[in-house]
Amino acid sequence: MTLFFSVSLSANETWQELEKQLKQELNHDSNTSLIHAQNLLKDPQYSFKNNRDAWFTFNLYLTFSQINLGQFDEAKENAQMLYKQNDAEHFPVQRAESALLIAMIADRQSNVNLSKTMAKEGLQLLGDDKSKHAMLSADLYSLLSGSYRDQADYDQAIAYAKLALEYSKGDKSKLATMHNQIGVLYDYTGNLELALKHHEESLIIRKENDNQQGISDSLYNIGEIYRDMKQYPSALSHFKQALQVDQSLGNPYHIANSHGKLGQVYTSTNELELAKEHIQKGLELTRKMHSNSDTSWQLSNMAHVFMAEGNLEQAKQVSDEALQLALETNAKRTEHTVRMTLLDIAMKQHDVAEAQKQISILLAMKNIGLQYEQELHKTRAQLYEESGDIGAAYQATKDYLHARQRLYEYLEKKQTQRLKQNVEVIRQEQALNLLQKEKELQQFQLDNLKLQRGVALLIMLLVVGVLLMIYFRQMAKQRMASLKAHMLANSLEEKNQLLSDVAHELRTPLTALKLSIELLEHNIEPDIDKAYAKVHGKISQLDNLIRDIYHSAQYDNNVMQLSKESCDLNELIDDVVGDFEGQFKQKHQALLVHKPTSPLMCNVDPERFKQIIINLLNNSLAYTYEHGQTQVSLESITSSNKQSVKLIVSDSEPGLEEPELEKVFDRLYRVESSRTRDLGGSGLGLAICKQIVLAHGGSIYAKQSKLGGVEFTVTFNNL
Repeated sequence: MTLFFSVSLSANETWQELEKQLKQELNHDSNTSLIHAQNLLKDPQYSFKNNRDAWFTFNLYLTFSQINLGQFDEAKENAQMLYKQNDAEHFPVQRAESALLIAMIADRQSNVNLSKTMAKEGLQLLGDDKSKHAMLSADLYSLLSGSYRDQADYDQAIAYAKLALEYSKGDKSKLATMHNQIGVLYDYTGNLELALKHHEESLIIRKENDNQQGISDSLYNIGEIYRDMKQYPSALSHFKQALQVDQSLGNPYHIANSHGKLGQVYTSTNELELAKEHIQKGLELTRKMHSNSDTSWQLSNMAHVFMAEGNLEQAKQVSDEALQLALETNAKRTEHTVRMTLLDIAMKQHDVAEAQKQISILLAMKNIGLQYEQELHKTRAQLYEESGDIGAAYQATKDYLHARQRLYEYLEKKQTQRLKQNVEVIRQEQALNLLQKEKELQQFQLDNLKLQRGVALLIMLLVVGVLLMIYFRQMAKQRMASLKAHMLANSLEEKNQLLSDVAHELRTPLTALKLSIELLEHNIEPDIDKAYAKVHGKISQLDNLIRDIYHSAQYDNNVMQLSKESCDLNELIDDVVGDFEGQFKQKHQALLVHKPTSPLMCNVDPERFKQIIINLLNNSLAYTYEHGQTQVSLESITSSNKQSVKLIVSDSEPGLEEPELEKVFDRLYRVESSRTRDLGGSGLGLAICKQIVLAHGGSIYAKQSKLGGVEFTVTFNNL
């Protein structure tokens, strides 16, 4: 007995290790896993009679491999055999796994109802043991989500996909798949921000696991987002990479999809011959797999190509075939796409009856979206008006206005929800920092007193300066009087302008600060937290403004002395970037640095050089959108036997228009754009950068960044 148990345990360990190998092979090369599973099933020790569990597992991976390779007839036969061999009473889990196989094949062959039925049966068989069989539950919920997606019920599809995501957390490969699936659903609903977030999560995990098929799926779906954003070069790049991976793996289902997407993009760029070539290849594969839903989709793509060529009759013929296949497979999303194409054809052919028919059917479909609904009502109103049916046109116009109003309300609701979330985050941060702000308020009162004394002293100095200038002017020779008067007039004009600018910048925060303090003093402020927050913000704004005014004034008056020395610019950049990394992470922004590997020596004032980088990084940190990025690069350039150093700081959206880029270095300059939000800046940071660069004999300019924002380039010639 002891010997028998020992041998049995060793055998179990052996076939379970083989199962791990099959799983890895399935993720990388389905052909390899197929051959491996077939060979294992020929071994007598893994027969149904000798080792039922091993026999079932190897058949499971055999069927998975066949599905991936498009061998649906063989896969269906094997899946049905496993389903019959495992009754629900004695083998509920194996029965559920067999139901999963049948559901997967039905999904690939566009049998939405069968896929949904088998997925639900599998989940029912697991009952309360779903957490115990988390990966199987994840796969079943994923298929159920796909069925609802095919029927254009996106809310239900997202709900089931999120359940699948929860059960997938123990398997990185499956977790990546679910992130990818949720990203697709958000893409369909128009939420590109969330779609891109989930696709990027998926791509990161798949690259870590070297999951080639997964990488292809992520590239494919990111390409779709770029296509929706009309960034066609980026879309083509991603789809071509996806196709290359798909072809290396040999999965006809994915190869056909990649060809179809390339056809869509080439149609959008009016490269119609290339579009036809790729769509035709996709059609050949889907017809061979008997996947009517995918064939319908490929035909709808071909119809758009014919429309672009002006061949409406051919487009109509192809669309009719696509519609018939979509109806047979109950593929609602594809049906919606095809009917929109038929509507476009009818409009171009001035076939009012056909156009009205398609509009009526589309409006009766579920989940067509408010944007499509209002456009359909608008088109219907135009058709009625052109046909002289004023009453019907009036009603259609009312329906259009009603749909548009509902769309506005929906968008407003979404915007309100986002604002509420932002307000809640701010409120929590204020509650955590309340004690610190109280201390800063006290410090502000002291600083304000010092500021008042400083202003009084400044006025006294100005008065003394004026008197001294008058005295020396009277003592000077007559020939110098005109010149001194002219210089005095210029000086007074510049100082008046400076005082005017300073007064303008100080008035707003001081007024708001005075009002908040008075409300707190008399206990009539309803929201004390909010008042403290406003006071703290205005304190910081005043502090930054005064510091920047001081530095700017020093440069204007040529009293700032540069302490130049030979420095390693790499070390100076590392010193500044190290201080900013935490701030960029806190705002969910990426900070990338590109610099030479060897020391780069230059004769500069190290502290002023660092101030340039600090001001430029503060500018990017303040205005770049969340999840954006900032790049800092440093390089040595040799031109005409002269060496120079080029420092570039560029960021992502938002950007500035060309006329605005020419003025960003002006002191206290403001532009009307998204980069001029009230973020507490003094408006002097870039002006100070320019003053420091010019003091070094260098140059600085701004232009639009390839990342979508602004790129600042600083050049020093004195190596």
